Amino acid sequence: MRYSILMFETDTARSSAWSEALLRIANQQGITITVTVARTAPVAQFHAGRRQFHLLVAPLSDESLNLVTRLRTRSTHLRALFLHPPETPEQLLQDVRWRGYTLAVVPESPDAFVFAVSKALGLTLIDDPEHHGRPAATVSDVQVLLDVLRWQTKAQLVLYTDYIGNLITQRGDPSKLELDAISSLIAGSFGNSFELGRALHDPNTRHLSVLEGEQFDLYATNAGNYRLLALIFDKEFVSPKLGYVWLQLKRSADQLSHMRIVEGNVGEVIAAELTESLNNEFDRIFGSDLVDTRKS
Repeated sequence: MRYSILMFETDTARSSAWSEALLRIANQQGITITVTVARTAPVAQFHAGRRQFHLLVAPLSDESLNLVTRLRTRSTHLRALFLHPPETPEQLLQDVRWRGYTLAVVPESPDAFVFAVSKALGLTLIDDPEHHGRPAATVSDVQVLLDVLRWQTKAQLVLYTDYIGNLITQRGDPSKLELDAISSLIAGSFGNSFELGRALHDPNTRHLSVLEGEQFDLYATNAGNYRLLALIFDKEFVSPKLGYVWLQLKRSADQLSHMRIVEGNVGEVIAAELTESLNNEFDRIFGSDLVDTRKS
């Protein structure tokens, strides 16, 4: 995975310490991150005019809010992390949250900065005690969930990506499909949907994208604000039903959005529980009439 970060910070020593900690920890996780530091808003806008960034990190101020508004006119994927002092009025913070931006108190340590950036990008670069209550899962556990989803829907392929199109994992037969291109285009189609949620002051929205073709159907939704889940069907073998696919896709996306991905071997208890609950719910609602299978 590759991410580009634009940091608007006037304190040279602080920006250097933050950048070094972020790059070091990201490298340990096998994630490529580049950090560009700008001391003023005009310089930050100059850099943004020359390349695409995934995250803007800046102090919470009118200048920074105006900056991210200008930058988003050419990059709908851009996220923003605003750092504020502890005494900032709650009403101001609420207004910023309604616009879909991430907030954090000005970090007191480089590790705290890394955690704030990690949260803004939807990554798990560093542990946080507040998140220990969330279900832990490894990539292997996620793959089991995707296998369940694929088996239930008879999909040819299941894709799980981040919000900018980086492929996290996939299950099924990619055949001759260009997965990198497909993942990127799916993410691009969700850019305006996320913006619409922000414009409505309701950033935590659910989006469904459906593409029906002669040979393939594609269904995609967001798993929280940082991940996307997509199903691809080969119409030579199966004709999916929208209501059934949407129910299953939504449930799986909800499960994935609450997981905390960790390293190591956590086990597959989550997947087993999800499989049982999905089977019971689908049998209750749809019975045996789930999909039209054209070939065995």
